[in-house]
Amino acid sequence: MSVELRNIVMDFPGTRALNGVSCEIRLDEVHGLIGENGAGKSTLMSILAGIQSPSSGTLSLDGRPLALSCPMDALAQGIALVSQEGSLVPSLSGAENILLGDEPRIAGVLRRSALMARARTLMENWFPDAGIDLAVPVQSLDMADQKVIEIVRALRRDVRLVILDEPTATLQSREKEQLWKIIRRLPERGVGVVLISHFLSEVKALSDRITVLRDGRKITTDRAEALSVEDMITLMLERGAKGHGDSRAKTPSLASPVLSVSDWRAGTVTVDRFVLHPGEVVGLIGLTGAGHFGFARSLFSGTGYLKGQMQLGGTTITKPTPRRMQGMGMAFVPDHRMENALMPDGTIRENLSVVHPEAGLRAGVLSVARETTEAARVMAELKVRASGTGQTVKTLSGGNKQKISLGKWLYGAEGRYRVMILIEPTEGVDIGAKQEIYGHIRRMAESGVGVIVASSDLLEIEQIAHRVVPFADGRPGPDIPLTDYSEARFIAAMMGTHA
Repeated sequence: MSVELRNIVMDFPGTRALNGVSCEIRLDEVHGLIGENGAGKSTLMSILAGIQSPSSGTLSLDGRPLALSCPMDALAQGIALVSQEGSLVPSLSGAENILLGDEPRIAGVLRRSALMARARTLMENWFPDAGIDLAVPVQSLDMADQKVIEIVRALRRDVRLVILDEPTATLQSREKEQLWKIIRRLPERGVGVVLISHFLSEVKALSDRITVLRDGRKITTDRAEALSVEDMITLMLERGAKGHGDSRAKTPSLASPVLSVSDWRAGTVTVDRFVLHPGEVVGLIGLTGAGHFGFARSLFSGTGYLKGQMQLGGTTITKPTPRRMQGMGMAFVPDHRMENALMPDGTIRENLSVVHPEAGLRAGVLSVARETTEAARVMAELKVRASGTGQTVKTLSGGNKQKISLGKWLYGAEGRYRVMILIEPTEGVDIGAKQEIYGHIRRMAESGVGVIVASSDLLEIEQIAHRVVPFADGRPGPDIPLTDYSEARFIAAMMGTHA
């Protein structure tokens, strides 16, 4: 039993996103789908999920022609998509999210006890070991549990194929392992999986077969065991793994700090002292809830601030706010870009101009031409792949969305910022786009900007940071210098040991 896509072509104005792609997806396997951002992965899967109709080509299920004009058509055929960006309603409980749109009612009145019972039955049927509290709002759950709830919602119907788009992009190592077990179980339960992920080792470990796309064309489909990670990189990029090594800026001269923090307390995070020098890239690492993300966020937004002092460029700040920190020369690129950084329905130009709208003014009047020129400059600098500044952000690939999130701080702001803070700067981003983002971080540092990167990707931190600050239980441990970098050293420090 399988789904077949034959000679799929997808044209958008000015570009051909898919060019004659053919692929067979069996319903008893995990099928990995890889490629650079813009290679056509999401477009191909949106066609399979009924979100878009191809310009030409055919689909079939078990040899029968398959016509999908909307997502409900795909669901009726047992095909469900769990998107990269997530689709849960944060204020609703896990049970309410699982049965959203299909709640048990009598005469229009919601039967809460029946809703909870049905949601628990679904959870126990699919993932009996998950142990998730379905009564609390999903916003209070960790990201792995939220992703499981999304998968259960997709499986509440008679699903035969589930498409998982970057399911572990924002998860810590232990959470990833939990979700890996769930993904492996699905084919055993009669549900095929298409796995889209930029973690190539993850795709190799979980998949039975892997399809590689490049520039809208299928390059190959092969058994996972026949492909090494290096093979996958070469097939994806054509140019191989060139530039995949050290992405650090030149070692900075440790002059007076551009940022110093003392006696800092924000929520459960306590930091006695932290310094950042001009041109330095400092990596923050830790397990889930360790405090590295909270510390980074508090420096810009003041979230959870209780006490402490900060000096930025010689000026003392007792309580940060976003407006004040921006004015002082600090920029902030948050995680979960579609929730925290971007307007999904806005254009690239509109999103880029949000932080510095004054850059689009001419004689005090908004100039679309000026906005377009500046947006195009930023797009060129960050190598954003799009049809133009008027393309809607939600239609971009993950890597290009992330570049727009970063690009907001470059629009009309050359030389304005002394400190740049990034949380998960490459979540859901492919290997090619990662190197481009690392390159920009390097260029910022070499221009004298102090950079803080809080990331769950230890290889990322190893590639770009001059030193690493490990967090455990809300406190930073001793700095890890460049000469001591290793995955084992990082993990030991994150666990609170410093051997």
